[in-house]
Amino acid sequence: DTALPTYAVLVPLYREAEVVRSLLDALAALDYPHDRLDIVLIVEQSDTLTRTAIARCRTPAHVRVAVVPDGLPRTKPRALQYALGLTNASYVVVYDAEDQPEPNQLRRVVARFTDTAQGTACVQARLNVDNWDENWLTRQFAIEYTALFDAILPALERLGLPLPLGGTSNHFCAEALRASGGWDPFNVTEDADLGIRLARQRRRVGLSASTTWEEAPSTLACWLGQRTRWLKGWMQTYVVHMRRPARLWRELGARRFIGFQVLMGGLILSALVHPW
Repeated sequence: DTALPTYAVLVPLYREAEVVRSLLDALAALDYPHDRLDIVLIVEQSDTLTRTAIARCRTPAHVRVAVVPDGLPRTKPRALQYALGLTNASYVVVYDAEDQPEPNQLRRVVARFTDTAQGTACVQARLNVDNWDENWLTRQFAIEYTALFDAILPALERLGLPLPLGGTSNHFCAEALRASGGWDPFNVTEDADLGIRLARQRRRVGLSASTTWEEAPSTLACWLGQRTRWLKGWMQTYVVHMRRPARLWRELGARRFIGFQVLMGGLILSALVHPW
C-alpha cells in the first residue's frame, strides 16, 4: 500500500441530494489506502439542497467538498476543471453521482498504468447498467453499453484508433491531463472531446476490465434528453476538431484520421438514418 500513488476521485454533483447517502456508501467501498485517497464532492454554489444533504452525513477525513463559484457555463466540465486545480494527486478519476465502481477498480487501474506503454494518459473502465431488467428501454441501454465497452472500444484500442472516453470512470495521469488542457467547459460531451484531444497529442488511452455500474434512463423523456445532449456534443466535437482538417490529418496520421471520421461521423450519421 505504501507504494501506491495518490489518487483524486472527482464527483461532480448537481441537484443530487437524494443520492448522496448511496454515493458515499459506494465511495466508502473503494479498496484504496485512505491516506493516499482524496475524494472531492464538487457542488455548485447555488445548489444548497445537495450541500445540505452532504453536511448531514458523517464523512471521513479523505472526503471533502469543493464549492464551484457561480459563473457560466454551469456545466460538469467546468466543475471538473475547477476541482482539478484543488488537488495534487498523481492520478485522477471521474465518477458520477449514481456510479457503483467495483471496489478494487483503483488498484486495477494503477496496475494497468504500470503495465501499459509509456505515454498512457488515460485508462477507461467499463460501464454497464444495474437496472437492465427494469423495462424494455433499460434492456436496450444495457445491450448498447455492453457492445460499446466490451467489444467496440477494445477493438479500437487494438487497432490504435482514437477512443472517445465515457462520461465517467475515466482514470487520468494528472500530469498528462493538465498538459492536455483538461476539460472544455462548453462541450456537453467533454469526455469524447478530451479523448480525441489526447489522440491528437499522441497520448495513449487504455482500457480496464473493471466495471462501474450505473443506472440507465428508465423513461423515454429521460432517455431523449440524455441522447439529445450526447448528439449535440458529438456534433460539436466533430466540428471543433474538423475546423482545420489538414492539421488534424498531420496530428492523427492518415489511419487515425480516417478512424475519427468513421467513429464520430458515424455516430452522427447513424442517428440521422435511424428514422428511415
